[in-house]
Amino acid sequence: MSSKTVVFDLGAVLLHWRPAEIAMRELPQHAHDAEAAEALCERIFQGLHPGATWAEFDRGTVEPGPLAQLLAAQSGVDAAQLLQFIHAVPDHLHTKADTAALLPRLKAQGHRLVYLSNMPAPYADRLLAERDFFQHFEDGIFSARVGLVKPEHGIFELAERQFGLTPAQTLFIDDNAHNIASARERGWHAIHFSDAAQCEAELLSGRWLD
Repeated sequence: MSSKTVVFDLGAVLLHWRPAEIAMRELPQHAHDAEAAEALCERIFQGLHPGATWAEFDRGTVEPGPLAQLLAAQSGVDAAQLLQFIHAVPDHLHTKADTAALLPRLKAQGHRLVYLSNMPAPYADRLLAERDFFQHFEDGIFSARVGLVKPEHGIFELAERQFGLTPAQTLFIDDNAHNIASARERGWHAIHFSDAAQCEAELLSGRWLD
């Protein structure tokens, strides 16, 4: 099998990302049950679409303090509480061990592993210092460090240049359908991630794993 490159998203793929649960724990007075938490997260994250306030945090154009002020206006939550919430998010980004277990297996097949993640700079710094799975990656891009976010084509173009990718020899794994669509438009193979078992099954059927 020839060497190929597998590009991993991080949030909800290699890291647990359950915003409603974070809201219930960190903002219980505003997210007292699952329904209220979901509604609050919609106001805070706005689907994380490019142009959304939080997406600009991912892009690196806004710092936590100003972000809290902007989110207060759109969420109805006090800015001081939101700032605590923003700082607390990395505490909840635990490693998904079942997905992380796929990394050494893919490397054993001779594949290069890189990551492409929408991630604010302070979260990226902390994750790099604390998460062991980064040892398996040859390189990676965090959105806030390059001023670009998925699903914008610019960040995929940058990845192709930085990682030296050949689209037909590249597999992208991400939980977001818009990101998957952008990758496929560039000629990348892609797996729309649901869980580790589904991902493993598609890796095996696509002969990315034997």
